[in-house]
Amino acid sequence: MDFERMIPIVVLCLCLVSSYRVNGTRIVSKEEDLELERQLKLINKPPVKSIQTEFGHIVDCVDINKQLAFDHPLLKDHKIQRRPRFSHRTTKNVGPSQTRPSMIGLVKDACPSGTVPIRRTTKENLIAIKSFSNNIHPQTEAAPGVHRALIQTLKIGGAATYTGVKGNINVYNPEVKEGDSYAQIYVMNGPEDDSNSIATGWLTDGYKKTGCFDANCPGFVQVSRRIYPGAILTNVSTAGGPQFEIAVSIDQLNDGNWWVSYGDEHIGYFPATLFNNFKEPEIVGWGGVVVGPPNGLSPPMGSGLFPDGNYKHACSFRQVQYKNNTGDLNVPQKFRYNIIIDYGNSCYDLRDDKYQGEYMGYAFEFGGPGGECGN
Repeated sequence: MDFERMIPIVVLCLCLVSSYRVNGTRIVSKEEDLELERQLKLINKPPVKSIQTEFGHIVDCVDINKQLAFDHPLLKDHKIQRRPRFSHRTTKNVGPSQTRPSMIGLVKDACPSGTVPIRRTTKENLIAIKSFSNNIHPQTEAAPGVHRALIQTLKIGGAATYTGVKGNINVYNPEVKEGDSYAQIYVMNGPEDDSNSIATGWLTDGYKKTGCFDANCPGFVQVSRRIYPGAILTNVSTAGGPQFEIAVSIDQLNDGNWWVSYGDEHIGYFPATLFNNFKEPEIVGWGGVVVGPPNGLSPPMGSGLFPDGNYKHACSFRQVQYKNNTGDLNVPQKFRYNIIIDYGNSCYDLRDDKYQGEYMGYAFEFGGPGGECGN
């Protein structure tokens, strides 16, 4: 039996990206292969303990003070913040729950105290990352093969800035033969051709090699002993059947650090010292993105079905919220956000259902089958 067909390939993804594009190249020379080996020795730190996961990849429990983040020149004297100094309010279920949390990370046994789980990077990961990690454009139309179905706040000339974004994302495992399909929340700042963003969500990787768009997340300080970027989500939704979700958030503290959380679990943070234009970001967003091969078929988005008003069919977000510059939580406001759908609604669509009661909160559906969607 095909092992890859037995397990989901949906992973928790985390990325810090810029809106520029590089052309992916296939590694063919001996010199490039030796360079990959050198990089692996720098990236994969000596573990205190290693765990072989049921999904085939290895997780290394690395000394929290020796993780890759501290190779970053701006973090040489950084003091680790073990937990954020804010109360993380989660939404309680009201009435019968329609979705269940997807299991993720080291479910049975966390890494030992003083260590954090790091998914071991392989040579194949580095090749795939070189080809695809800089092709993430959650907020632009510049990249060929990238299509989006998003709700994104409008820039209002500094009149509205944000310190957080959150949402409960329905988890699916669309059949992606080539390319990537992901659902995310993100914070973004800067002009379209020179922007930076932090994003998190789930990813289905048709190449089955990346693990995460930015598997090494430069400067990301991990503190969770259980959840790590690139961890596989072990429960996924079925259209018309059981539904699973992840509750994710990105929050900025007063010290400027940007924290990424899964439910009540704080995974880690990007220190403020990494940024020069991210103190008052002007855009947050939620939705789906696909990246297809140039001049090829675009992969499915979400569940692969168009929104139809039934939250057991198309992929969805609920409890969509942002945090403004005073720390207050709110939902997308009329006339202050755009619905972004690339290539009309022949490949993908988004249905903005707005507020749907206390359990759902602000909610929307998105997705579609993909196909010949153009560049």
